[in-house]
Amino acid sequence: MKKVLIVDDEKQIRKILKLYLESKDFEVREAGDGKEALEVLENESIDVVFMDIQMPHLNGIEAVNEIKKRKLSTIIIALTAFTDQDIMKKAAKVGFDMFISRPIDFDEIDDKLKDILEYKDFYKEKHSFYTVYSEAFSEISSKLNFLKEEKDLLIMESINLVYHISEYRDDETHAHTMRIGILSSKLASNAKFDVKYISEIRLAAPLHDLGKVGIPDRILLKPGKLDNTEWEIMKQHAVIGFNMLRGTTSSIFKLASEIAISHHERWNGSGYPKGLKEEEIPISGQIVAITDSFDAMVSKRPYKEAFPYDFAFEEIEKNAGILYNPELVKVFLSMKDEIYSMYEHGIV
Repeated sequence: MKKVLIVDDEKQIRKILKLYLESKDFEVREAGDGKEALEVLENESIDVVFMDIQMPHLNGIEAVNEIKKRKLSTIIIALTAFTDQDIMKKAAKVGFDMFISRPIDFDEIDDKLKDILEYKDFYKEKHSFYTVYSEAFSEISSKLNFLKEEKDLLIMESINLVYHISEYRDDETHAHTMRIGILSSKLASNAKFDVKYISEIRLAAPLHDLGKVGIPDRILLKPGKLDNTEWEIMKQHAVIGFNMLRGTTSSIFKLASEIAISHHERWNGSGYPKGLKEEEIPISGQIVAITDSFDAMVSKRPYKEAFPYDFAFEEIEKNAGILYNPELVKVFLSMKDEIYSMYEHGIV
């Protein structure tokens, strides 16, 4: 039987929600505030937590922050009537997995629980990776703040560390990520971006798929086509990568987080995760969309052989103004000879 913890300072809310969840065969625990919730979580394995945000003693945001610090693995759903965007952003940043609006809609609860139980393994693995890598990033950030005079050196060491994190799941990842950095900087250079931007995208672009460390091996390394459920999980890598990279003071990591969340957006709005279109897509995401697509086509993957370079160039050209920024495509196609040479001589 699945265990659920209801955390709310209103007894009547807890009572109503408890009766409903017990009718659905859940074993229910209760807590009146964040402090009581932590005591329960320290002593019992809880599958799902319904957490109010506004509570006395220890509110929902503070409680979830403490849950993450103590590495208590559980799926957390916010129960909130808040429409304040700042509070919602804080709640999302601290680690809430889902939101349910108040007054309570039982159909919405059913839908959320169905999704959670169906993708439980995904959530558990995501939390595990967040715990490991948030510690790594915390250590890196503290070094950067403490040793200002060695900032440039530490940033490079940090970037190399994250490169290694991104490649350890897949032998093909390292070569691919390095090629994306080189191709993206070349495209930015030929498109007449300034020297600082060209240098930064060279270092940031290889982190575009960092979020794939949060995708289960059975999906990431599957030799065949993904089914619909697997594809929905795979698409989460863009958001996972963004969450892992955001929040630093480094302009390179900030650019990398922007690339991670936007490089699968498409010019006509058919991409993911936000369905942005045209100039709504950050220019960094527009650049990496082209270079990533090209390299994916000409590279061998577990599920396909490499396509010829001419075929890949034709696909990029055919989708100018559909999937890709048409002006950037013109610049990319003007680099054909240079790109041929780079691949043939192993420069990328």
